[in-house]
Amino acid sequence: MKKILSVLLSLTFIINIFALFGTSTIEVQAADYAATLRSKGFPESYIDDLVKLHKKYPNWIFEPLKTNLDFHAAVNGERKNHSNQLIEKSSGTSTSMYCDCSQCKKNGQYVIQEASNWVSASEKAVEYYLDPRNFLNEKEIFQFESTKYNGTQTQSGVESILNGTWMHNSKISYKDTTGASRTLTITYSDSIMAAASRNGMSSYYLASKIRQEVGGTKPTAGGASGTNKTYPGIFNYYNIGAYTGALDGLKWASTSNATAAGTGYYTNCQCRVREKATTSSKELVMLPANTKVTYKSTTAKQSDGHIWYQISVTYNNKSYTGYIRTDLVDKKTTTAKPDTYNRPWTSPHISIVNGAKYIAQNYKTQFTGYLQKFNVNPESGTLHTHEYMANVAAAASESRTTYTAYSNAGILGITKTFSIPVFKNMPDDDNSSTTTNPPTTTTKPSQPTTLPCVTGLKATGSDTKQINLTWNKVSGATGYRVDIMKNGKYVKYATTKSNKISVTGLNSFQEYTFRVKAYQTKSNNTIWGKYWVGVTYGTRARRISGFKATGSNNSAVYLAWNKNTRATGYRIYKYDPKTKKDTLYKDIKGANNTTLKVSGLKNNTKYYFKIQAYYTVNGRTYWSYRTNAITTATKYNMVTLNSAKSNSKKKITVKWNKAIYNCSGYQVMWSTTKNFSSNYLTVNVNGRNSLSTTLNTAQSGKRYYVRVRAYKTVNGKKTYCSWSGVKSVVVK
Repeated sequence: MKKILSVLLSLTFIINIFALFGTSTIEVQAADYAATLRSKGFPESYIDDLVKLHKKYPNWIFEPLKTNLDFHAAVNGERKNHSNQLIEKSSGTSTSMYCDCSQCKKNGQYVIQEASNWVSASEKAVEYYLDPRNFLNEKEIFQFESTKYNGTQTQSGVESILNGTWMHNSKISYKDTTGASRTLTITYSDSIMAAASRNGMSSYYLASKIRQEVGGTKPTAGGASGTNKTYPGIFNYYNIGAYTGALDGLKWASTSNATAAGTGYYTNCQCRVREKATTSSKELVMLPANTKVTYKSTTAKQSDGHIWYQISVTYNNKSYTGYIRTDLVDKKTTTAKPDTYNRPWTSPHISIVNGAKYIAQNYKTQFTGYLQKFNVNPESGTLHTHEYMANVAAAASESRTTYTAYSNAGILGITKTFSIPVFKNMPDDDNSSTTTNPPTTTTKPSQPTTLPCVTGLKATGSDTKQINLTWNKVSGATGYRVDIMKNGKYVKYATTKSNKISVTGLNSFQEYTFRVKAYQTKSNNTIWGKYWVGVTYGTRARRISGFKATGSNNSAVYLAWNKNTRATGYRIYKYDPKTKKDTLYKDIKGANNTTLKVSGLKNNTKYYFKIQAYYTVNGRTYWSYRTNAITTATKYNMVTLNSAKSNSKKKITVKWNKAIYNCSGYQVMWSTTKNFSSNYLTVNVNGRNSLSTTLNTAQSGKRYYVRVRAYKTVNGKKTYCSWSGVKSVVVK
């Protein structure tokens, strides 16, 4: 009995000790790991979710991929071409996730971009899927896992990914290019494992990718059926090159870039194919350098001095027969070269293995599923382009498939490394949720809200020190809080009860980012909704100062203006006072370029010009106000100087032609310097018909330079035309 009591007391003591210290120990460990994440460079809004994942999977390693990109600029970069960001139109998706711009929604209908139900994703949708913090959970984290080869991955894990498709535990069977049925001795998972090991790729990634692209209960997807009438017996399990649909991908998979050994003719520079063997003949097509042409014959030397080849060539899907000069074509001997990816892909196995080779070679810096969808790795050199798929949800969807495979294989807890992108100026929600809004009307259970998120935030215009914002009203809201970003952080600007506001006191020609959230006040208690992801817009600049004409001649005028230090460039416009319209004359790059010669003008003609500055940042351009029109004019046609001779000591006799237009007289200038920069004198000769004069010089035996110009006197003011050419003479 005493022994039993002793054991019970010991257990009680241990339980009490654990109750006192166990929880705090776990909290200390979590705090230590949070500090580790911060030291790596993860923002605060990532920490809680990553700490939770670390607690459940302590072998997982999280590394920040520092993009150095502004989040909103990245969203705009991804949406530069709306057809590159697609989302499936379905009953479970909020219409706010569909782009409704004038190009993506016409006559009240969303424009179908691919297949029968894929439309352009809205800005909100791209914001959601681009924001990594929306996927820091155990099922969707795998879009950040490396796609590189992992020797711990098993064939049974691949089979679990393929489960539910026709490929699961099945030998490869297909229709060949003749339509005959074929069955191989290997399974689809055999091919995937071989593709992974040969190309240094993750087998689970490849299996998830294939399931995403062509998976189904039957091989009916375009890249997997092999029964397409245009490309029979061709397969593309990864839909590589399927930019507008499966047909594009099949064309790509069928097109070999192999070259056979032999001798051929290649252009050695950019050159023209002409209709006949002469340089005056009609141009049929311009060929780039290193274009292969088919030789037909050689001409004799032609009247233009050249010998010509008659050739045929196919360029941009058009065939031509014509002539190229022989000096523009080289005869080369080439060695046989196979297709880089062993195309055409005439079986599923060939497609699976060589498609993996293509991905491995072309997406080295896009080494996660996320980066293949959103290319934000600064090392890629092709930001926001060279993206594997258009589906904005593809990376998240494939991640859930990978999770299932790991779970079924019992290997979720093994060591894995995740590279998670981090952006500048990410959407932030102060004390509540830090994520953007999910793609359906259902709110995430882990992140409840009490008021709906503000939607439709946009800038409706700006002035030199003001930006106007508007957004959709939130039902039940008392008012709204508007924040402005300063020095990389959001600060409160104002609260308002209206769904629009003018933000004032801003700097001109500068970009600003704003966000808005709703609040509701009842019984002295205030509840807040989520922030709408920030909108970025810029102020305008005042009119350019100092815009003026600084000179002119008979065919050109010279303009100058004061520099705007924030400008990316300037635009000069010609103004027509009759139609009151501006026509762009020239776009000038660079803030320091503050002068312009406008040439090719009519002589003795008035012209009117305006200018405005602009600056471009993150793909967006903002404009200053245009100046009022300034007036200038070209000068009269110049007078022709006929002669300058010295027939007497210290004298020069000068003669010129009569001015084309009516004038009041002429001005003659003579100098001992060729450019008339010093030591010069002038004399005016009155009357249009006075066409000669004699000049007195200070020295004999000295060379003098002479020129003449016409002038017209109006209201006592002389207006001069351009100078004539210069003649020189040695004075007696």
